[in-house]
Amino acid sequence: MFVQRVEIAVRDGRESAFEAALCEVRQQVFMTRGFRDFTVAQGVEEPGTYMVQVLWETADELLEFTGSGRFERCWAPVEPFLARSLRVDHLVERHGLGLQGPGVLTDLV
Repeated sequence: MFVQRVEIAVRDGRESAFEAALCEVRQQVFMTRGFRDFTVAQGVEEPGTYMVQVLWETADELLEFTGSGRFERCWAPVEPFLARSLRVDHLVERHGLGLQGPGVLTDLV
């Protein structure tokens, strides 16, 4: 899977309106070929900061989404609420390095 991480800074006091617009973004991204997941996290210390992660099946599908102008069209509804431009990074999942489920590694030998 490929991860598109979008860091967002929202203008003070506009969080509710931003979240409503983000639902529209989510729906548009959801209808895109290769889309697999869309998660949102909001900052604890800075509630105007959000991180959205979108999972894509293949790099080709992610590149098609970003290179076709569809990314800009999908994210347009949130633009009036942004304090600055979106920061976007693309990553590849590394399943072998993750730890899933409850548990603690206690034996590192």
